[in-house]
Amino acid sequence: MKKLYFILLLLLPALTQGQSKVTAPTAIWPELQVNYGLGESGLLFFRNQYRINTDGDYNDLNESGVLSTFERVELSLGYEQTFTDHWRGGAILRYAAEDFPKMVFYTLFLRHNGNLGSLYFNKQLIAEYTDQEERDAFGRFRGMAELGRRLPLKNKFITPSISYEAMVISSLGKKDQGNTQERTIDRTRLRVSLNYELTEKLRLNPYFMRQTDYYYVLVSPEYNEQGQLVKDGYTTKRNRVSPVFGLEVKYNINRAAQTASITY
Repeated sequence: MKKLYFILLLLLPALTQGQSKVTAPTAIWPELQVNYGLGESGLLFFRNQYRINTDGDYNDLNESGVLSTFERVELSLGYEQTFTDHWRGGAILRYAAEDFPKMVFYTLFLRHNGNLGSLYFNKQLIAEYTDQEERDAFGRFRGMAELGRRLPLKNKFITPSISYEAMVISSLGKKDQGNTQERTIDRTRLRVSLNYELTEKLRLNPYFMRQTDYYYVLVSPEYNEQGQLVKDGYTTKRNRVSPVFGLEVKYNINRAAQTASITY
């Protein structure tokens, strides 16, 4: 199982290459997360994420006021349960506000932690159902693999890590789309992080992420000055690459942070 996940981690970026590529403006994602330990094996967590685009035209959550500087705001409430030393699972309720549409995500997740040599090796599977404003709901499965190592730095700890996540569209909850084409993997995320433990309770996690959206685009037919068809229109694959710089600020109450947790 370890070898299979490692192979997928290496090969998936190559397997999901498309025919054409565009680069989106760089985005900045600051996030605040608070974790609260419940009993010996439960963990409640709250996240508040803001998405800011370096191209101001995308920051249109509101026409005016503070929210006009954001592209998107997300609020998440989740619970994680530790089953064994290697298995964890839980649920997340997430609300995302954009100019359009507003969305609610209902999520179940399962995590397995192990080792690959001297590195920790986390695997995660998510089943997600999305209800969106004035649009059809849809389901999606997300598979993630992460490699990292917790290292001492004087009297602190830092944890460099790299992760890769692929999101697969599901027919769950979707109506018949007719001739609409969709690519099986609709989004991937390659992320490099550096988690810095300031204290037992407070951590900073800056990261860089390369998010790629995969879809089809319709190229219009071409006509000459006389209105005669010169070139037929066609449908082609398109990859939209979005560079993201993020900073997560995480605070723990009643529970020490663990690299195996979804909240680390």
